Amino acid sequence: MRPAILTLALLVLATTGWPSPLLFGPWSGAPGAEGVTISWISSPASPARVEYGPLADYEQTGALPYEEVHTPSASASREIAHVRVGGLAPATWYAYRIAFPDGTTSPSGTFCTAPPPGEGVAFAVISDTQWQWTGVNRIQLVADALANDPTPFQFILHAGDLVESPTPRYWDHLFASLSRALLRAPFLPVLGNHERNSITYYQSFDLPPGGGQAAKRWWALEFGDVIVVGLDTNVTRPQEFHDQIAFLRERMAGPFAHRFVVFHHPVFSSDATYGPGTEGLQLLWHPVFVDLGVDIVFTGHAHNYERIERDGVTYLVVGGGGAVLRPLAAERVAGSQVGDDDHYFYVRVRTDRGGIHVEAVAVARLADGAVVPATGVLDRFTLPRD
Repeated sequence: MRPAILTLALLVLATTGWPSPLLFGPWSGAPGAEGVTISWISSPASPARVEYGPLADYEQTGALPYEEVHTPSASASREIAHVRVGGLAPATWYAYRIAFPDGTTSPSGTFCTAPPPGEGVAFAVISDTQWQWTGVNRIQLVADALANDPTPFQFILHAGDLVESPTPRYWDHLFASLSRALLRAPFLPVLGNHERNSITYYQSFDLPPGGGQAAKRWWALEFGDVIVVGLDTNVTRPQEFHDQIAFLRERMAGPFAHRFVVFHHPVFSSDATYGPGTEGLQLLWHPVFVDLGVDIVFTGHAHNYERIERDGVTYLVVGGGGAVLRPLAAERVAGSQVGDDDHYFYVRVRTDRGGIHVEAVAVARLADGAVVPATGVLDRFTLPRD
């Protein structure tokens, strides 16, 4: 059941006549059993409080009794703030908001701390939001549909190409377009080629513990029975591909019931432009996924949907987050089960003792060159638990 807070108005409530310093956000990241990071962008940089408390209590009283204080390190015209909130109860839904000295507050968001093993987990996946120059805001269409989904998502994955170019103009468009979805749950992206490994990507997000640049070029999230490892296929040195294999093997060594990997470039694809996938990843990473018993690999880069099954591993290409759609080839690669190249969509994933349940949810479609609303499920499948 979706937390009731998500049906509240998502407008900034100002108690003074002064404009709020909040530009974008808030959003959350790096979730764990006892903590999460809350982030936002303000202009100018401003002191603030992160107010938070159990969601069930907030729905009854409207009170958020706990707080963490943010003090800017220096005066600046613009700041991306990150505040770690710790000491939380596991497997608990929380509400939070940002409060500024002038009395203004942010919209209220929610997050859930990690459950113990044995409990189900639900999350969403999008990719290739990028940018559009004219017409309807397709990123917002997908994001708002995700925000309205009744599934209690505990985190949201993004498989890269968040922006067209890693400059403030494009980041601002992304955060504005995703604003409602970002209030739903912690946001966990990986690098796409359009991020160009920019410092602005690292400045924008707090990710789970990892490795490489800033210790978050690749990362791993352990969440109940689930492990998700985010990798980077944009690295240029061969050793970095092998470093990620070592990281993957180390982090997936535990007895996880459900194993997921997310990165940008598809291992296999029937995309008419990029297919049949990335040969180097097929040779280097695919055997590792097979060996480790990875259940699903999420990728983007190809702007369409495809489910491909190879050697017990399910590959999902999920590039329908807003970028211009691209066609699939008439001849599909081996193992291709389902493909769609004329819908914008997101993917919802739910795990339980019975296995992994996946649905690719249509949001809009192309009709005579126009983007029109669409509903329905493009693909639905279950991977039974061994």
